[in-house]
Amino acid sequence: MDSEVVDSESAVHSKRKEVMTKLHGGAIVDIGNVIIAYRFTDLTDKNYDTYPFHTIPEEPGAFEGLKLLNERFGGNVTIVWKATGDAVGKNMKWLQDHEFERRTGIQMTRIERMKGEDRAAKTRFIDQSSETYEGTTVVIDDRLEVLSHFIGKVPKLLLFRPQLKEVHKYAHTGALAHVKVVWEWSEIMKELNQ
Repeated sequence: MDSEVVDSESAVHSKRKEVMTKLHGGAIVDIGNVIIAYRFTDLTDKNYDTYPFHTIPEEPGAFEGLKLLNERFGGNVTIVWKATGDAVGKNMKWLQDHEFERRTGIQMTRIERMKGEDRAAKTRFIDQSSETYEGTTVVIDDRLEVLSHFIGKVPKLLLFRPQLKEVHKYAHTGALAHVKVVWEWSEIMKELNQ
C-alpha cells in the first residue's frame, strides 16, 4: 500500500515538473514595413510632421498572422523596433488607433523600443520568455543587416519585403544565404507551418 502512495506522489511530482518546464519557441518582429505598411503611403521627410499617421494601413495579414504567432507561442512574441524623435509617439499612437493589442492579443508591454542603440541590439531579446514559452525561434524583419546578427542563434530568419538597396549593401556578408525572403504575411505563416 505504501508503495502505491509513493508511486502516486512521484507521478504528481513528475506532472508538476512537466508543467513548469517551458516550451521552446517565440518570435521577434519588427514594426516598420513589417506591421505598419509605409509602402502604401506617400510619406516623405518633407511631409512627415503633418502626415496623418492613423491613415497608414497595416501590412495585409499582419494582425491575423501576429495573433496566430501569439497563440502558438503562448504570448512569447516581442515587437522590437528602433525609433527616435517624433516617430516614437507616432508609432505608439498608430498601434493604439489600430487596436493592436485587442486585435493581435499581444500586450503593449511586449513592445520594445530601441533608442540610440544599433540594430544588433535586437539580439538581446533572444532569451525572451512568457509564462509557457521561452527563447526565440523566428525573427521577422525587413532589414538584412538586422537578421545578420541572428545567424546561428535563431533557426528561422524571415526577411520581409527587403529593400534591394539594403540587400546589396550587406550582400558581401553572406547573410542572404541564411534567411528566407518573404513578400506577404501569408508566406510567413506558410513558412512557419512547415
